[in-house]
Amino acid sequence: MRRILILGGGTAGTIMANKLAPALGAGEWEIVLVDSSERHYYQPGFLLIPFGIYRLQDCVRPRRRYLPSQVKLIVSPILHIDPEKKTVALGNGEALAYDVLIVATGADIHPEQTEGLLDEEWGRSKFDFYTPHPIGRGH
Repeated sequence: MRRILILGGGTAGTIMANKLAPALGAGEWEIVLVDSSERHYYQPGFLLIPFGIYRLQDCVRPRRRYLPSQVKLIVSPILHIDPEKKTVALGNGEALAYDVLIVATGADIHPEQTEGLLDEEWGRSKFDFYTPHPIGRGH
């Protein structure tokens, strides 16, 4: 059996899994999605949290809820991609081989790299809309 490995279970990775599963059907292909969390965050909803329209719990659901049953979900950090060997090392000790790799790991923001952004107003009047909790505030 051939394997499609999707790294990242956010919007892009979830959409790919949902499009590929019915298109490929059962049999020749296995679809595996790897993400470090069992929770799916509806990131566009983060825009509405500071204004009291949504609460964090309105934007969080179990990741499995959004994946077709034939997609295998592995919850583990991703450590290393070896394109020559076509393997991905995971934090749980597994090394997954793949035939097709889809990297959909999203953005990694660093507000500390913008002078003045992480001051006493961070999480009060200054927010990022990419994470469920303001970085550096522990909310």
